[in-house]
Amino acid sequence: MPLIGDTIRLKGEFKDFDENYTDPDDVKLVIYDGQKRQIDELTPLNPEVGKYYYDYTVPSGSTSTMYFEFIGTIGGMPVVGRKSFERKWVK
Repeated sequence: MPLIGDTIRLKGEFKDFDENYTDPDDVKLVIYDGQKRQIDELTPLNPEVGKYYYDYTVPSGSTSTMYFEFIGTIGGMPVVGRKSFERKWVK
C-alpha cells in the first residue's frame, strides 16, 4: 500500500477483440479521490505497443482509497480499465 508522498507506477494495457496488444487513440490516465471526484488527467508513457504507465506521486490528503483509469478509443469505441489503491500516512 502506497504512502502519501511515495511515487508509484500505474500501469494499463489495451488489447483488441482478438487479444492482440494495440495502441488506442486519445489515451489518458485519470485519477479520482475517495469520493470518485476527478483530481487529475495525465498523459501516460507508451514504451511498448498496447502498454502504458505513469509514475504518480501519491498526493497528501485524507487517507482513503484512490482510483485511476486508463481510457482510450479503439476502432471508434471507448475502452476503460479501472483500479484502486489505498493512500496511507504513517507516523
